Amino acid sequence: MKSSKIGRNDPCPCGSGKKYKHCCLALDGLISPAESPFDRYNRLVTTLKMKIEQNYAGQIRKVRKSARENFLRLCTSPILNQDQEPLFSDWLWFDMPDIQGLTMGREYLQENGASLEPPLRECLEALNSSYLGLYETHGMESGCLKVVDYLSGQEELVLLKEPLDIEMGDKLPLLLGRLLALPLGRIFSGSVLMLRNDAGQGEFIRMHMDYWRRINGWKDIKTGLKKGEVLFGLFDRALHKTELALNDIRTVRDPHQLAQIREGLSDSATWLQSHRTQGVSWYDLSSEKGQARMGVGSDFAAVYADRLADILLTEKLWSDIVPLESWEIVNNQLLFQAPHPQLEHIWYTVIKERETERWLHTNHRELSDRTPAEILDKANGRGQLLAMLDEFAVQAACNASSLDLVEYMRARISQGQDH
Repeated sequence: MKSSKIGRNDPCPCGSGKKYKHCCLALDGLISPAESPFDRYNRLVTTLKMKIEQNYAGQIRKVRKSARENFLRLCTSPILNQDQEPLFSDWLWFDMPDIQGLTMGREYLQENGASLEPPLRECLEALNSSYLGLYETHGMESGCLKVVDYLSGQEELVLLKEPLDIEMGDKLPLLLGRLLALPLGRIFSGSVLMLRNDAGQGEFIRMHMDYWRRINGWKDIKTGLKKGEVLFGLFDRALHKTELALNDIRTVRDPHQLAQIREGLSDSATWLQSHRTQGVSWYDLSSEKGQARMGVGSDFAAVYADRLADILLTEKLWSDIVPLESWEIVNNQLLFQAPHPQLEHIWYTVIKERETERWLHTNHRELSDRTPAEILDKANGRGQLLAMLDEFAVQAACNASSLDLVEYMRARISQGQDH
């Protein structure tokens, strides 16, 4: 729609609620030829974001707290830093769908796209098509920053306000940002975070993203990059050099494959039996290999691990016996969903074992700051722990799940086996 058809005092057709003369009139026709492509696009993108924030102010107030929690759910801290706020806002506007499956950016384009001036519409379409990405910097070229998408290998030239002075060195730094594809070039939307890649930080992110792609069954990682909170959380973990507890639980239920697993465990030097409790035999991965556990019951085998390195190792160890596609995922931190109802009993069995292991190897004030595992080695240690569990049972009398866990703990320490 041409601006000549809109009165200066008419409401602006972009939906901001302002008069046209105080809003998009300034964008009518061509922007000054003297303005650089970067300045032009930066101003247009900023204008669009202000319009979207104003248009959805009430909705944003309602969802901002829960959205922030979702955005940070894989991070080391529940608090956003000031330089992270623009990345969160872009995710809130252009990635997070409502109950109809539309983001604020796409809804705004549907409702107001026909009335937006072409430069604004181009920028809004680019924002809606963008995603948070990880880029390796390769210095300046033709006045632009040369980057390579760290996950796909695609090269890009990025428009900048001014040349960027980055010390390359042997390890190329990584950038986390949202890259917009526009007619005159590409620009980053808002802030960009930098990460030194001097201790395998990039490989940590790449391996976790590939693993995430695989467990979701995606052929291309870009399928999942609209969930920018995953990449953001992994970036934060790499920045702080902190492992992500994946809580990966896999299971096999096919009788023939269960027989193969039992046979493989019978004379294994890699998996060492720890105990048998309530009909499930538990095995530990030998300490020099890693940290993972396996439980084998009458109708299932389940293996669990937290670190990605241990998960990949267990996949490798069992791939010759049971194909990877035969393992069902019971639970995983990156899937953000509850276990399937048919697998809940397996999940609960694993949780009881994990909680019992944690209890056994945690210092308790009631035990003079010693662990239950240490007390078991003392004279009458088992009796002392059973008395402690009796007190737990009284406290948990109204909670069936807690009582069930106490009974499992009691069964564990009543066997007289090593823990």
